[in-house]
Amino acid sequence: MYEGAFGERLARSFQISSPPTLQSQTKRGSRLAVTELRIDKPGYGMTSPMGSDDAYLICLNFKQQTTHELWCDGRSVCSTAYEAGTTYLLDLRRDPFTYIGDPLHSLYFYIPRRAIGEVSEELEDLSAGDIALQPGECIKDSIIMSIGQALLPIFRNPSAFHQPLMDHLIQGLCAHLALNFGRASTKSAIVKGTLAPWQQRRVTQMMRERLFEGISVTELAEACDLSAGALVRGFKRSTGVSPHQWLLYRRIDFAIELMLEPDTSLAQIAFSAGFSDQSHFSRVFTQKMGVTPGAWRKSQACSRKNEKYLVA
Repeated sequence: MYEGAFGERLARSFQISSPPTLQSQTKRGSRLAVTELRIDKPGYGMTSPMGSDDAYLICLNFKQQTTHELWCDGRSVCSTAYEAGTTYLLDLRRDPFTYIGDPLHSLYFYIPRRAIGEVSEELEDLSAGDIALQPGECIKDSIIMSIGQALLPIFRNPSAFHQPLMDHLIQGLCAHLALNFGRASTKSAIVKGTLAPWQQRRVTQMMRERLFEGISVTELAEACDLSAGALVRGFKRSTGVSPHQWLLYRRIDFAIELMLEPDTSLAQIAFSAGFSDQSHFSRVFTQKMGVTPGAWRKSQACSRKNEKYLVA
């Protein structure tokens, strides 16, 4: 369902129009991208969910944030300030969203996990598919900063665009991450009782493809050569939620996009997002986001109104 958390997809989460984006691609076809985001006024508030994806966002920050909070899997995992020049990671498998209090200027590098694995195999160094940074952990890395600074003139002057240079810089970042922050992802590292990586990928992909009509646990289990009970237990140990909850949370992600249109009723949004009725939608939304749909929509409307007032 999602094209990847870059460009317009990422912009919708931050309610920013048409941010500049540069793209590259690995030899095996994994999409890489970097998006420049700017928020010039303080007090932005909460981002919208970015959509589940087997990928990372590497965030290079050019401005200090005195107030910054990160949520993953519906829980606050980090509340801290960070300095200009720092980098932190968003794991898109964990449904991240953030609170932004200060003006923002950042580059967001979209790096699929399979791209990390591809680079690691090519370098014959390790079989990494993960990046060993904790959610919200800030680092200062001179190579990441140098790559970001080399990209800024291209964003500012499109005539400076040169695809081979783009490929070199973005794929170089991917190689740097694999070599310096890669974490081995081998069969021996799989926790007992969890799904194998290929099983988790297959289940989540099948549920994305059947987001609105739904899909039975039996069908998911057969695709993974497991019993229905083993599939449910393994999925919950791997992700922290049941397959049914995971599907409902992805529907909430889609509903949030629809809620940005003020003229669409919550009842229509509930139906369009695949919920049985508005009451069911409201219960699941409140469980995931901590507020009711109406309260969330009102807060977003107030934020847009205040931003319009400040601009005027």
